[in-house]
Order: sequence, then structure tokens, then C-alpha cells
Amino acid sequence: MRATKETYARSGSGGFNTLATSILPLMRRILGKKGMVTADLIALWEQIVGSEMSAYTFPEKVEFLRGERGNGTLRVKVPGGAFALEVQHREKFIVEKINAYFGYNAISKLKIIQDANFARRAVIKSNQPAMQKTLVSEEEQNYIMQKVKNISDAELREKLAELGKKVFNQNR
Repeated sequence: MRATKETYARSGSGGFNTLATSILPLMRRILGKKGMVTADLIALWEQIVGSEMSAYTFPEKVEFLRGERGNGTLRVKVPGGAFALEVQHREKFIVEKINAYFGYNAISKLKIIQDANFARRAVIKSNQPAMQKTLVSEEEQNYIMQKVKNISDAELREKLAELGKKVFNQNR
């Protein structure tokens, strides 16, 4: 059964339903069948693998066997050459960090995708000051803050706002 706004409104979980009905359709449209594991990896990639590794890698998507939500294959985009070799050598470490974050064996292996076009974006990204990585327009910022303003948990509210900024930046 596909969840609808009405399904969430009837579930009776308090204020979180309002946020769910606002964000889930957006996340479905952006991520499709990639799921929330991919969303977390994209939004928190730097925190999970570290700034050095995240500067030249990008979690493109997670592929699971049909009906499974564990032991997936993470497609990681790299500029190529030495970066691909470095990621290959650190695969076990990267997989362990991802699984520690999720608390279960979400990922069992990496599939390294070399992309020369990604090299230019990686160099540009690594040369940008940290503040410019998550810039959004005033209109986008107001939209994000409007959606998260009723979340009582300050840490959750901050994380969701950061996720919103990253989603807007990713789609530019």
C-alpha cells in the first residue's frame, strides 16, 4: 500500500506527521526507489567517512537485492585513477563506518564508479570555503525553516534543516 497524506494524518503520531506529509513526497520525487539509506548517506557523507574522503567521493546510490534492506552495494563516484585505488584500499574501513552509523549491515560492499567530470566538481568543492557548501537562497531558507519550525527537538530540527539545504544544493 502506498502511503498518502491521509495515511500519515490518521497515524496519530503528533506533530511529526505534519513534517512527514511535507517531506516524504519531496524525498520520493528526488530519491525515487533509492530510499532513506541513500538520503542519509548523501546528507551526512562527510560526517560518516570524514572530510578527506568526502572531498573526492560521492555516494551515488545504494542497490539492494529485491525485497532486502541490508547488505547492499553502495555505488561511490570518484574522479578516477589514484582516488579509485585509494577508495578500493579503504573499502573495508568505509563499509564499517557506514554500518556503524546505521547500526546494522546496511552496506556489504562498494562499487567504485570513475567519472572524469566528477573530478572537476571534486576540485571545485574542495577549494570552496565550508560556508559556501550549503548556501541556499533566502526563499529556500524560509521554506526550509517553515517546514521544520514546529519540531520540538532542537537537534532533530537542526539536522532536518541541514538536510533540506543539502537537497536544494544538490539539485542545482
